[in-house]
Amino acid sequence: MSKRSAAKDLFGKPVRQRRPRYEAALEEQDKKTRVDRAGRVRWLSDTIPKNLMFGTSVETALVFEEATASFVYGNFVAAVVLAAAFVEHWFVASLIARGYQKEASQGLAAAIGCARANNLVSSLILDKADRLRLIRNPFVHLKSFDHQHGIGQRMAKTRNFDIRALLESDAEEAIIAMHGVAIYAFGRRSHAN
Repeated sequence: MSKRSAAKDLFGKPVRQRRPRYEAALEEQDKKTRVDRAGRVRWLSDTIPKNLMFGTSVETALVFEEATASFVYGNFVAAVVLAAAFVEHWFVASLIARGYQKEASQGLAAAIGCARANNLVSSLILDKADRLRLIRNPFVHLKSFDHQHGIGQRMAKTRNFDIRALLESDAEEAIIAMHGVAIYAFGRRSHAN
């Protein structure tokens, strides 16, 4: 059996293969967003410690990785939600390991409250985690338009109506909180050994 040659028209001339439109559209979008993505990678490089490694479940590690990737690609709501998921994973696992199963099963607010009440975690970490929870909630739990932590109310309060800038700022805050929790958790484990 011979190898297939390039497609030819009725006169034996090679048929020019057209590039699919979606490829051209993706390339154009890539060009338009490259500078912004590079800026976010630079921000991560300047802000977040290098070579952070920690042992956790596969799901938790994937949430961590995708939160960062979502931030880089400008998917700011996804970055906030995924960073909060990582923080919740860590708090739940940490509380369960310390015997607080009931509190661990009642959501992030209860986990933060338990950790605060029992002096289990630094108040700085607790404050960052709680702020992240408040930013995340309107995206995960449907809230009324006038909810104080909703995007509309926060834009009105600051009189900054650039929604992308506010979302990017929220995502930066979320990424910092997520990495802060990871560094805190890793540091505590390495000091315990």
